[in-house]
Amino acid sequence: MRIVCEPLAQPATMTIRVHRGGGLGAPSFFAGPSLVFGNVWKHTTLTNHMIKKDIKLAYHGTFLGYIWTMLEPLLFTVILYAVFVILRGASDPHLPLKVMIGILFYGCFSKIMGMCTTALVQNASLINQVYFPRELFHISIAGYQMYRLLMSLLIVIPMMVWFKIIPSAIILLLIPAALGMVMLAIGAGMIASILQVRIRDISQLVAVLLRAGFFISGVFYGAEHVPTEWLDIHLMNPVAVFIEMARAAIFSDLGVLELHHIITALSFSFITMLFGMAFFKRYETGVVKYL
Repeated sequence: MRIVCEPLAQPATMTIRVHRGGGLGAPSFFAGPSLVFGNVWKHTTLTNHMIKKDIKLAYHGTFLGYIWTMLEPLLFTVILYAVFVILRGASDPHLPLKVMIGILFYGCFSKIMGMCTTALVQNASLINQVYFPRELFHISIAGYQMYRLLMSLLIVIPMMVWFKIIPSAIILLLIPAALGMVMLAIGAGMIASILQVRIRDISQLVAVLLRAGFFISGVFYGAEHVPTEWLDIHLMNPVAVFIEMARAAIFSDLGVLELHHIITALSFSFITMLFGMAFFKRYETGVVKYL
């Protein structure tokens, strides 16, 4: 028997290239919004799954579960009633409800803005492993906070019965008020999330601005309490306008709010959302390498 030893053939090599940007280059600036809307439409199932995941994680392990979305604002209203009406003796018995509406709407805006700012950084490990449209992080955050806002607003119904508030067609203003708040938060949040990747101090700056906005957006006071000479300046803040719209929807009274204030605020929020989407898609590919 003869054994012949032959040199082993060199193993074939294969090069795998991973393109972290998910495309051949950054899209044009004006194509951004259409790309975002298209990606959300194509990945509706994934977006819904991300929203449901956030909802389950938020109440995982709690005894009351989803009831907290209604119980929390109810308990907060009781505290506000004790502080403003019983102890302080406020002349307006509806003040606790007005304050609660302001807190719910500003809280929705604040949480979307804050969470969107850190969305890319906090999901860096996932982004580096698999590609999917990164704007889904922002959309799912907005969807989850909208769900919380909707569930929290359900507690307003028995409160309207308690205060004998009769609803009217103006209650439909709740829809544009909520949508305007979300559009503004998504647009600003997308811009901040890109900047946060390169400048990690952005989240701290956003947190400071959101705290300041809590006091200048009319959460604890209505536009009717603003001096006349400062009213137009106050209503240049779209968040303040959306809070006043929500209150007007519940109490069927526009008060000092006028149509041009509503149109201006909604237009500004819509433009901010489109600009934020365009900015995000334009610079998304260039910043993911810093994650």
